[in-house]
Amino acid sequence: MTATRTVPMAPADAEFFAAVRLRAARMQPYLASAVFSLIPVPVPGYGTFGVDRWWRVYVDMDRAREWGVEATAAVLLHEAHHVLRDHHRRADRAGVTDTTHRRWNLAADAAINDDLVADGLPLPDPVLPSTLALDPGGVEETYFRHLGERDAVDPPVGCGSGSGGERLPVELDDDTDERGVDDVDANAIRRGVAHEVTATQAQGLRMSPGLALWAQTLLAPQVSWRHLLRSAVGRPLRGVYGRRRPTWQRPDRRSDSRPDFPSPGARRERPEVAVIVDTSASMSKRALDAAVTELDDLLRRLGAEITVIVCDQSAVTPQRIRRLGQLRLTGGGGTDLRIGIAAAAELRPTPTVIVVLTDGWTPWPHAAPARSCVVAVVISDRAALPTGDGIVAIRIDEP
Repeated sequence: MTATRTVPMAPADAEFFAAVRLRAARMQPYLASAVFSLIPVPVPGYGTFGVDRWWRVYVDMDRAREWGVEATAAVLLHEAHHVLRDHHRRADRAGVTDTTHRRWNLAADAAINDDLVADGLPLPDPVLPSTLALDPGGVEETYFRHLGERDAVDPPVGCGSGSGGERLPVELDDDTDERGVDDVDANAIRRGVAHEVTATQAQGLRMSPGLALWAQTLLAPQVSWRHLLRSAVGRPLRGVYGRRRPTWQRPDRRSDSRPDFPSPGARRERPEVAVIVDTSASMSKRALDAAVTELDDLLRRLGAEITVIVCDQSAVTPQRIRRLGQLRLTGGGGTDLRIGIAAAAELRPTPTVIVVLTDGWTPWPHAAPARSCVVAVVISDRAALPTGDGIVAIRIDEP
């Protein structure tokens, strides 16, 4: 049975919580507006802190006194990060279900605590990436995917619906008049904090990598992905169009005036484009349809044959096609598009651009092949973008 109204804090608890909130704001000043926007809901006997999607933080003040002001301030910052990083909505985009919400909660906790501990905050018994045998510096979606590949230990108590985890039994009912911070105000708080984070970075002060990445992503200008894709593919192609290559198969137009000094003619180079289509089992039908649509658009814009390599965990024989109807799709196994990229690099002539159409769930090479630009079109709103040198990544939300 969920509660419908908050219970006022006892004066002594209110004084202690005020000290905790002030200490948290001093620990990470750029998060001050988020910390002071949290609405405390006292829950005696709860045993820890949690947060719901409306920025209401559920607090057990007896446990807070056991932790002390410093550690409790760190815990309060942890809960603020959950709602600040919009873990509730990101869980939906990551495909979190009733059976995987605890795994998401673990992934989110690890990503937050990795930053807080690096800042020297005294979190009590924190879940860290090392605790889960994960690499530090990762993002929530990546941790969630890796935890799904093996048995993960569920947290004994989740952080609440604000973390994208299970709704806590102590959470207030959504129909209550005390709705907390609505989505409009929450987005305004997030943007304000993001600006504070970037300003702190500009001053040369140390900043948590995860929080800095979050701020950059939030404040990044929203440019049409189709414009980005055409620009990424067109830039290297424009460098090839018009370039002339010597060839003895065509006579030099000036050879008649210099019969004693033969010289080669010139052939105008045509750029080569190779496309890798991810056909692994992780590609949903909608993602595969989107990939085929982008391939059709490339064929129409280039107006020439291109080489297509269908790949899951192995690459099939390259197909030279001019029309989409000539394409044959096979696959359905695991995913390792490094094999497809390597196969494209071995084509002759060497592709100027290698376009990879994928949902992103694949290992990536550390760098693009020599003499080729790799454009990774990630058809997903939850996959980690590739980071290899020379790989241009563009995200398309799955339709």
